[in-house]
Amino acid sequence: MKAAVAAALAALVLAQSPPRAQFEVASVKANTRGGGTTRRIEQQTLTYLNITLGEFIQMAYGVRRYKVQGEDWITAPKANRYDIVAKASAPATEAELQAMLAPLLEDRFHLKTHREKRMLPVYVLVQAKGGAKVTTGDGGEQNVSPDPAGGFRFRNYPIGGLLAIMSAMPTIGRPVLDRTGLTGRYNFSANLQDLKAGASTEDFKSAVFQSDTPVFARLEEQLGLKLNSAREPIELLIVDHADRVPTDD
Repeated sequence: MKAAVAAALAALVLAQSPPRAQFEVASVKANTRGGGTTRRIEQQTLTYLNITLGEFIQMAYGVRRYKVQGEDWITAPKANRYDIVAKASAPATEAELQAMLAPLLEDRFHLKTHREKRMLPVYVLVQAKGGAKVTTGDGGEQNVSPDPAGGFRFRNYPIGGLLAIMSAMPTIGRPVLDRTGLTGRYNFSANLQDLKAGASTEDFKSAVFQSDTPVFARLEEQLGLKLNSAREPIELLIVDHADRVPTDD
């Protein structure tokens, strides 16, 4: 009886939910050319080439890399790669276009997921002795730009954004939780991925997912922050099923 009531309630909620926005046209293909990656969003068009299904899932459901749990061909750094070029019927924000990936992945990859909490080893980010080496932002636009000395300059950047970068780095390999007490937006420079002077923004994005540079000493030296080991309950997005080969365009 309880199961029947729960199913009826779920069906009612589903029926009352507004339809999700979807792309007007989309090309989804396995990447066979190799080479570099492309991550570009322009008005109503999303062009992501040579990207893992795991990264597409992150964008589609608004979760960080460490929260996606699935087979290695989906989530590992050397996982299968795909090209998606999709266009909405009208101009949309980056977040809106990324959200449109969810129904697209469910359609083309027959993707099925669920969420659950698990106790996981994590790193907790805290201020090191002497405090964080950041300055308060001026309230302007959030920006990341190349630093002439190497690495990147962050302006009006939240610590949560830095956590997202670190959580995605293979050498850290765990969720990173914020216990710094730094709740505003800050200016700082960092070169955690050992990027040389003249590196582009695309180099920065790629290095987040591919860098094997140990960052623990650099984090404290450059930013006055450190990582402590702990265990915490983390809500994960579990991939129950996905096809390796997407359906034809």
